[in-house]
Amino acid sequence: MTQRTPDDRAVRLFIDRSMILRIASLSPKGNADIIPLWFIADRGRIYMATRAGNPVARDIMTNPEVVLLFHGERGARRDRMLRVRGHAVFRTEPSLLRRVQFRAVARYYLTPGGLWDTIKNIRRLGVWNRYHQERAGGGGLIEVTPESAEFLKVL
Repeated sequence: MTQRTPDDRAVRLFIDRSMILRIASLSPKGNADIIPLWFIADRGRIYMATRAGNPVARDIMTNPEVVLLFHGERGARRDRMLRVRGHAVFRTEPSLLRRVQFRAVARYYLTPGGLWDTIKNIRRLGVWNRYHQERAGGGGLIEVTPESAEFLKVL
């Protein structure tokens, strides 16, 4: 394990090279919830869009301490992962939602791979749209303020 600060250059680069994170939280009964989500790193915080009914979103209302796991999928090194511990809150401010959604579109859809994937799946956009309309309301962001970071060796 290599201990680092969350603002360390190597940590920021590893996060930039990751596309999906796994967020782990504890339920009020002490059960672990681990969910993979898309994310945006912005202004020293990590944001994940989700709905208020997501188990992790519910968990952080009673226990805001979370762990984030990053795998650096777009990086050259496959022998390590990054574990970030932090404090989470659920946010619903429209201006913050817009800023993060705009950055998510740029990160996940307006890239060569993202555009190609959208074109390949154009027939499924109706299903995707219905899925998101059914989950309308109660949407927001999990915002994590990183407190510590460490690289872990992948076995």
